Amino acid sequence: MKKVLLLGQPNVGKSTLLNALTGAKVVISNYPGTTVDLSKAHTTIDGEEYLLIDTPGVYNLFPSSEEEKITEKMVMDWGYDFIIQIVDCGALERGLIITLQLIELRIPFIIALNFVEESEKRGIFIDEERLESILSIPVEKINPLKKNGVSHLLKRIKDINVSSFKIQYENHIEKAISEIEREIDRNSKFSSRGIAIKILEKDLIVCSMFNKKFDIKIINHPNISMDVQVTRSGYASMLAKGVTDLKSHREILNNFDRIILLNNWTGTIYTISIFLLIFGTLLYLGGWFQNLLTSYSDKFMSYLHPFLSQMPLFLKEILENTIIGLNAGISIAIPYIGIFYIILAILEDSGLLSRFIVVLNRVFERFWLPGKAIIPLMLGLGCTVPAIRSTRILSDMRDRLKISILFFTVPCSSRAAIIFGVVGHFAGLRYALGIYLVSFIVMIFTARILKIIIKKEPTPIIEELPPYRMPKLKNIILKSWIRTKDFVYIVIPLLILGGMIYGILIHFNLVNIIISPLRPVVSGWLKLPGKSAISLFYGFLQKDLTPAMLANALGTINFSNVMTPLQIFTFGLASTFQIPCVIAFGMLIKEFGIKRALMIEFIVFAYGIIISGLILRILLLL
Repeated sequence: MKKVLLLGQPNVGKSTLLNALTGAKVVISNYPGTTVDLSKAHTTIDGEEYLLIDTPGVYNLFPSSEEEKITEKMVMDWGYDFIIQIVDCGALERGLIITLQLIELRIPFIIALNFVEESEKRGIFIDEERLESILSIPVEKINPLKKNGVSHLLKRIKDINVSSFKIQYENHIEKAISEIEREIDRNSKFSSRGIAIKILEKDLIVCSMFNKKFDIKIINHPNISMDVQVTRSGYASMLAKGVTDLKSHREILNNFDRIILLNNWTGTIYTISIFLLIFGTLLYLGGWFQNLLTSYSDKFMSYLHPFLSQMPLFLKEILENTIIGLNAGISIAIPYIGIFYIILAILEDSGLLSRFIVVLNRVFERFWLPGKAIIPLMLGLGCTVPAIRSTRILSDMRDRLKISILFFTVPCSSRAAIIFGVVGHFAGLRYALGIYLVSFIVMIFTARILKIIIKKEPTPIIEELPPYRMPKLKNIILKSWIRTKDFVYIVIPLLILGGMIYGILIHFNLVNIIISPLRPVVSGWLKLPGKSAISLFYGFLQKDLTPAMLANALGTINFSNVMTPLQIFTFGLASTFQIPCVIAFGMLIKEFGIKRALMIEFIVFAYGIIISGLILRILLLL
């Protein structure tokens, strides 16, 4: 079986190509010793089996973040037969920087030019035959979204070879390369010249592999590392211009970006409008879907009631609470989580998500937060677990800790199910939107405090804005299902287990024992029904369990019958400003260690409860 790496910049279509080549039979696994996810899949080409591995996106093979380091390690480990480099036709020059690095290392690979039709609509035409002739490696245009869009690529796999193209550096660089080459093991699979160049660039991974230090004595130029990168970029620019034909075209959407993104007022209005649209869609469609599922669950419960009433009391209480928890989880959480992930996939594929990042960057700069912090915080709207992991894109540990603390103010999709499924549905839209408004204000306030406590100069953001694209239905369904299936496969069993445990607690009168220590906080400070404490406790195990366990605790899924709108609102605040779930806590331990993880949990819990109670008292005064 042959192994193939898919390599390229972020958002060049690596995952889409992997799905096209393998029929979407993708398995997710971690790179050994890390929590970085890798997508792998098997396929058969001309009777031979291949394992394709999708690597994290990189802009070059000189890593600055944890995920980029993983990609370079995979390339340098040489546990593969060849590489397929995916390049965006609309950003050929940037893609060729990676190409030239692969050539210098003498790695066999093929170039797959993606987004061909889209680039041509923008007036960018690539002569792939000329590029192939210059580089002496196969170059093929692809469209993974079409039925036979990768057939030519598959036919060229047998032609994959090592390029004979060479970058000629200035004399002082060539002299340094020759000096280092003499000391490199000639038995390496890589070109000794390529290794020498990476050592000159002070690539820590390569220097560690070949046990080489930066011997400044043989280098007579102080900026030799920068000179290497500038020369390579110049070659990439020259190659791109030589094979690209630019034709005039109207860039209406680019003008729209200039008007929106370069103006603070219009950018703010744009962002708020999109978020309001998302909220409205979640509330309307989620509410409709919730009512539909709730009606079916009510019918199901009435059907089962005669059978349950004939069972022994112990078994009856366990089954009743199990079914109530399961029904509440399915009817409240699934509609909002599923719809949220569909919307998130549309934002990603359409190019709107990158615009959000650019617009919101202006806000973050005021609080000494790095521009890249927007990315994990946006991911936090989906799930805190990958958001915590994504803080690896931040180079400073202080920045990572700041953002990890701020995650308690970012309602993830599970907390969105609570906000819309419980607060919005039973208290009203204004209360649901009020939680998001309060969350934003608390995030700003907390960021200002962290700015004073943890001082750090801000770093600028460099975010590439992809062209606007029409999202493909197949991709949206696939992305949203991959994200939602974790809930179906992991949380649903937890809902069943949670209902069973609660039934046992009721039977043995243990609920009051658990609630009693929390009653002063829940009943006194938050002014909530004492029994709701147990649902807040289950929120730590899994946020999706909170509505279901609240239904178990109150004995109904119609919360407006037993709680006032203000109590429902306060419950939503306490659930939102709560410590991350146990899975996120485990991720905090992996990323920061047990001491820092416990510190974050304690600070967030105390701070969240205090904030929720204070907001309640402000509203009572008003």
